[in-house]
Amino acid sequence: MRFGIEDTPAGKAWSDRHANWARQMPRDVARLWEFVTELDHDSRMALFAHCTALTVNAVKLPFDLRPRALAAASRLAGAVALDMTGYWRPTVQNYFGRVTKAGILEAVRDGVSEEAADRLSGMKKGRDGGSRRAVVGGNGLVAAVVAHGQDAGSGRCARQDARA
Repeated sequence: MRFGIEDTPAGKAWSDRHANWARQMPRDVARLWEFVTELDHDSRMALFAHCTALTVNAVKLPFDLRPRALAAASRLAGAVALDMTGYWRPTVQNYFGRVTKAGILEAVRDGVSEEAADRLSGMKKGRDGGSRRAVVGGNGLVAAVVAHGQDAGSGRCARQDARA
């Protein structure tokens, strides 16, 4: 089974928000600015935030060398205090099966603890992520992997204490 961002709670929330804005928008492009200016301040800011979200791509792929774009996305995420920990949990399908063992250990070190990384280091990277999930506990690793403090240039994640 293929698992994509559209299958996550965040992806579904984005899709619902997009459909809601699409329903409200005038079909006649000539009326668009009138529509925008008639929105109250909070609604206008929500629309602008949604439009901005459509343009930001902070997915870091091994072959993708866009340090400036990733750094800009990181600064934007920091400015809005982006916190994806409520929307994503590491699984074999979406993380453990796609990342090297060294990458997992680095994220665990940054997001959970050195001790948790040490416990994981002796485990084989297999298809079952149950042991890894038990050791990392979810939230700390989530913070390390999707934290707004990610240093796009080095690929290292700033330490995030999601246990607080």
